[in-house]
Amino acid sequence: MASLLPSGGGGGDESTEIGHLPDCLLTTILSLLPLDVAARTTALSRRWPNLWLSAPLRLRDSDLPSPSPHRSAAISSILASHRGDAVLFHLASTRPSPAELDSWLRVLAARRLRELLLQPPPEPLPLPPSLLACRSLRSADLTNCRLPAAAASFPHLHELTLRYAFASSAALHGLLAGCPALASLSLDRVFGCRSLLVRSRSLRSLTEVGDELQDLLVEDAPLLERLLGHDINWGPSMHVLHAPRLEILGYLGMGIPSLQIGAALFRSMRAVRPAAEFPSVKMLALEMVDPQVKPVVDFLRCFPCLETLYITSHMVVPRSMETLKCDNMDYSIECLNHHLKKVVLAGYEGRRRELQLATFLVSKARVLQVMKFLCANDCKPSWLTSQKRRLCLDSRLSLDAQVLFEVYKKGHARFRKHASNITLVDPFDV
Repeated sequence: MASLLPSGGGGGDESTEIGHLPDCLLTTILSLLPLDVAARTTALSRRWPNLWLSAPLRLRDSDLPSPSPHRSAAISSILASHRGDAVLFHLASTRPSPAELDSWLRVLAARRLRELLLQPPPEPLPLPPSLLACRSLRSADLTNCRLPAAAASFPHLHELTLRYAFASSAALHGLLAGCPALASLSLDRVFGCRSLLVRSRSLRSLTEVGDELQDLLVEDAPLLERLLGHDINWGPSMHVLHAPRLEILGYLGMGIPSLQIGAALFRSMRAVRPAAEFPSVKMLALEMVDPQVKPVVDFLRCFPCLETLYITSHMVVPRSMETLKCDNMDYSIECLNHHLKKVVLAGYEGRRRELQLATFLVSKARVLQVMKFLCANDCKPSWLTSQKRRLCLDSRLSLDAQVLFEVYKKGHARFRKHASNITLVDPFDV
């Protein structure tokens, strides 16, 4: 691009290759340049200032060369002079006054803003009512913000992320009701909302992080494909009544007081009413203090078409941990016979109950392709030899299955940062 731009200032650009391009292409090129580079093109010739002012606007405050205290003025100046549509507006290091933010959002709404990212430092920023005028939004990522209480309507919004945000239950429910095209919703510590009722004909991905939410009820979500929860130590209770396309579920852990999947009911990972209810689920992630056969089997019976299973062990096992006895295991488990292809045991140390579970899965999974042990120790050769012998790998049903041992460092993240992205095939592969 730099070689195509004319080097002189104030002269004509007709002799350059780029000077022969039509305005519609030039404005598209300008919109893809860093903001300061695009603005400097106005010095090239009399033609370029008009091109810059009418190009689609991608405004990131991080692109502005001005020192932080002067960025607000620079943003106001750009928005006042620019005439093109607003493709995106990212505010990550600037703290505007309420009046400035209100003014900016009004201009952006008139410019048909499509993507909005707000991460104002340091204390929560109340969002003005002018946000509701941005009805052309397709993606919104709001951090450290307080949502307006007024009813919202964003008919084109496809992705919504709220991080460390403040919203009442009524405001959040009203927001969801006003987003008929919403496909991805990510809630990362939303304060003020203790219960969430999901009724959406468009939602495909729901991610919840944090212990602020106490109850999550998915009442009617016919397109929901993935339901992801991060803080398995502190809830919330989850009730999934109607989600016939649900494929990816997890993490589930002891801290979830109540889990209802169709007719199946679990309390603190113990089956109260097991039932084979969700043949749509292909991927399941569990986190357990000390993985045991019994609770895992109860979950496997609920998901007869399960293909991928993640089980993460806590590093510390409480002395009071109760061993759950298995009943007669002669009954058939559909997913083990026909569907389960991949098992990942993370935080594995070869403890007695871990070994029992791993041996059970190796011996029962008929179509297993990969069994991966992510080990919490250093995988010394002598320990690996002992584990392989105790797992009785030579007698496994799937003789062609790969059995892999890898060193694993347990981290805080249970799924990938952008797990709500529907195009991400495996959100648990961190």
